[in-house]
Amino acid sequence: MNILAVGDIVGENGVKKLKETLLNIKSKYNIDFVIVNAENSAGGMGITTSIFNDLKEMKVDVITMGNHTWGKKDIFSFIDNPIIIRPANYSKGVVGKGYGIYECKGKKIAVINLIGRTDMPIQSDNPFTAVQEIVDSISSNVDIIVVDFHAEATAEKIAMKYYMDGKVTALFGTHTHVQTADEEVTKNRNRLYY
Repeated sequence: MNILAVGDIVGENGVKKLKETLLNIKSKYNIDFVIVNAENSAGGMGITTSIFNDLKEMKVDVITMGNHTWGKKDIFSFIDNPIIIRPANYSKGVVGKGYGIYECKGKKIAVINLIGRTDMPIQSDNPFTAVQEIVDSISSNVDIIVVDFHAEATAEKIAMKYYMDGKVTALFGTHTHVQTADEEVTKNRNRLYY
């Protein structure tokens, strides 16, 4: 199973570039499942209905969000669509969902979206306890668990790596808009990209 995680599409130019390249990337690397962080896709802040529809047309399987989830009011018209998830550690009662379970090639893939707390101007619950509760409730029912940790501090992402080692299949970090290229396979064979 080949899963592509695209971090932080920024602005309409980012959406345009994805439109131009995604099909070729999927073909070249035999990609089965695509996760895209789109919380900056509309002018760098939020997502619009038009961009959401573009991503669906591109056959993106899951759209994750972050600190700009509510940047455009359009989101309230599609926040309950199964392919879009917002950070799971937003306060209880916030609309939308923080994870989803999807089927691909006979496998059940869980995608969890989290938001960090360091230097984030968003009030959120603890991402470590939130992800642990989700993993505990779904791990026996899924084959693959992928986490998008939308966080500012690399240290917070590394701490999550250690915390989730052996509990999830892959963890990738979004938000900083600059690839650190620190990918690694952890001791218990999780994958970390941030």
